[in-house]
Amino acid sequence: MRRKIAFPARLAVAMMATVALGACSDGPSVASGTDPIPTGSSVAATPPPVRGGGSCTDLSPTNVLARGLETRGRIRGGGTVFALFAGVDALSAGNPITTYWRIGGDRALRITMIGPDDRIVHATAVRPGVPPFTWDQPGEPWSSEVEFPQPGCWRLYVQRGALDADIWVRVT
Repeated sequence: MRRKIAFPARLAVAMMATVALGACSDGPSVASGTDPIPTGSSVAATPPPVRGGGSCTDLSPTNVLARGLETRGRIRGGGTVFALFAGVDALSAGNPITTYWRIGGDRALRITMIGPDDRIVHATAVRPGVPPFTWDQPGEPWSSEVEFPQPGCWRLYVQRGALDADIWVRVT
């Protein structure tokens, strides 16, 4: 003879199953800034090669603003990504820099930095969020920490969902 489970017990079991299934859903939650990859900022694939890569002959446009160095990159297929390296007017190796981003798209933001001799470094602490000051550019706001381990020409490969872009900078 089977025992009948009381209504509150069935409700508790149903709630736990809902929570467990929700934890298994795929993809990041942009609202909470979570990413299914533990390191949070690695790319799923190698960034596509770029003709003339490693050359600083075609740097991304930059502006020195009161809050830092703003750089504008190009999204493949059209569009713009903006990076604001906070508190600096030039990029130098060996110093972590809080960086704010503005980019469209969906899902988590991934930032891979490709440097001299094709050295690959990933931005850290990548998460949705606005800077603590006004910075009006199109796209959704994100923040990260970047640190260039050596001087030279660096390509910042930015990927968010189906969008990907490049920012080229010189680091001293």
